[in-house]
Amino acid sequence: MKSKPFVHAADGVAERGARAAAGASPGRAGDLERAHRFAAWALASAFLFVLCADTLLGVVFRPYLDGGSGDTTVWDVLVLIFAGSPERLPLDSWEPMMTAFAWLREHGLGRGEGNVYDAVFFTQHVKFQYPLTSLLVMEAMSAVGLLHLRVYALINLLMVVATAAGMALLMRELAERMGFDRTARNGVGRLTLAALGAVATLCFYPIVKAFAVGQIQVWLNMAFVFAALFFLRDRCALAGALLGASTLIKPQMSLFLVWALVRKEWRFALGWAAVVGPGFAAACALYGLRPSLHYLDVLSFLGQHGESYYSNQTVNGLLHRLLQNGPNLLSTTNGDTEWRGSAFAPYHPLVHAATLLSGILFVLFGLLWRIGGGMRDRMASFLVAGLCFTVGSPISWVPHYGVLLPAFAFLLFVLIDRARTGLPNGLRDLLVLGVAFAIMSNDFFQPLSDLAGTPLNILQSYLFFTALVLLLLLVTTAGPVRAAAWQTDGRRPCPAASPAKRH
Repeated sequence: MKSKPFVHAADGVAERGARAAAGASPGRAGDLERAHRFAAWALASAFLFVLCADTLLGVVFRPYLDGGSGDTTVWDVLVLIFAGSPERLPLDSWEPMMTAFAWLREHGLGRGEGNVYDAVFFTQHVKFQYPLTSLLVMEAMSAVGLLHLRVYALINLLMVVATAAGMALLMRELAERMGFDRTARNGVGRLTLAALGAVATLCFYPIVKAFAVGQIQVWLNMAFVFAALFFLRDRCALAGALLGASTLIKPQMSLFLVWALVRKEWRFALGWAAVVGPGFAAACALYGLRPSLHYLDVLSFLGQHGESYYSNQTVNGLLHRLLQNGPNLLSTTNGDTEWRGSAFAPYHPLVHAATLLSGILFVLFGLLWRIGGGMRDRMASFLVAGLCFTVGSPISWVPHYGVLLPAFAFLLFVLIDRARTGLPNGLRDLLVLGVAFAIMSNDFFQPLSDLAGTPLNILQSYLFFTALVLLLLLVTTAGPVRAAAWQTDGRRPCPAASPAKRH
């Protein structure tokens, strides 16, 4: 990549200062040009770093990382979609949903006869861990004749593509609203930012893993990316509606309603309610109120037990593994010690208490951290909430960490700003962010599996600890813009310096 054209096209942090240079000192104009150059090099380095981290760790070193385990890859799934047998497609989320859907159809819709969770979850040991509102998706697909395995996989593929497109738009929007205006307005700069967002998405292990195993989490990752984009654009009702749709599948997202009410984000709350209210009413009309409420039994069970399998990247999973309480690895040779998708970790009172306490602390922090402030504060609060609601759950699989990708993008601009202005540890924090992205973007579980039976299995929770590092960066660096040199050309005030807009 040639640096000179990129510098003039891609950094764009303060065009107003350049236009005001006629009335400014030569030293001031020189400072602005140095600021532009620093930002350009930082963004170029970020793009190259993402490519190198994925190429070296995801391709060159992959034989040493996955140990030739033969796990399903994105390429395997694509081959099965377009040229293979659809019955071989991975259906991590869809299979239990189809089981529950078929059971409800067999026992009569709307009559409320029996308990689908008792029959499917507790008796058949099929992990249908979703509310009945999640089946509205299958009802819609059935109504139009698209209830087919290959269709599920194709929709998941489209969701991944949409996530990459959403991150491309989010990168450009962040650049424009956080003082990098020349980048956001220049053609080459816009293209570079969009490419950085899209490539980072396709290199992000939690997102590609969700697609590879057939997780409906790809829908939720996409929804969170666009919710962040709409929230940044002050389209709060749309952001709330997207997270309301996510709540119909994943109840943890209901915490965003409380988050919005605490901050008087009324449009956000109304958008959320406008989706969740009709969705819950439709589920009750189809399946009955009592069957819908039986989901609370499942939530209680999950909170008490959790999962010991290494892919559960939470306090619950970490403690189960440290205490050797339940299987850690997926094995085909150890008989009763192998982790099975139909089983949960044995109940342990210490793990239960720690899961409950840590969950309360994470949720409270996500709800209450940084109330008020300008757009930059509100955006940081939104991302911190998404992170805390994920890591504070009893069970958060690797694909659930896909919602952290917008936080990496936000912090990239924040830390470039801090490093450019010479704030202490600015470059160090940028390096930490890069290392955190490289760690979270790759699969290190296979080499760490040798530690499963030792106290060092704490290292298997590397995604959880990386998320904590990301949380620390968010709460310690996402303050207001500190340098007037980064203000833009007057067409729009820098959101970070603007008073909060209340909704």
